[in-house]
Amino acid sequence: MADTKSRLSFKDVRASIKRIQTEGEKLVTRVRRDVKSFAAQSRRETVSSLLADARKLQNDLRKRAERAIKEIEHQRTRILASLEEQVVSLVEGLVKRFNVATENEITELRRRVAEIERRLDTLSKEKAA
Repeated sequence: MADTKSRLSFKDVRASIKRIQTEGEKLVTRVRRDVKSFAAQSRRETVSSLLADARKLQNDLRKRAERAIKEIEHQRTRILASLEEQVVSLVEGLVKRFNVATENEITELRRRVAEIERRLDTLSKEKAA
């Protein structure tokens, strides 16, 4: 049936995003506090520090988002594969129960009918000649 390996549920993803938001808010609070303490320093040093912190935060958030997206995509792929297997199994069972011809059987019948038609054409040409 379905994979029982650990997966991220949407609840886990939401919790992760909430943690990211909380950490971002903490960082913004820290940056605000640091800005006040750095007010005496030159503007250039303060701006450089803020930009460095912003870049770090941006990179961290990007990496976390990429990991979450990859995990969700991987989970989606596993779920779809599992669902596909279950549907194929169900359809195969129904086809067997209803005694319906499979695609391979229909292809084989078409091939045989084409062969018979070819033989009939050959025989009719021989009789006509």
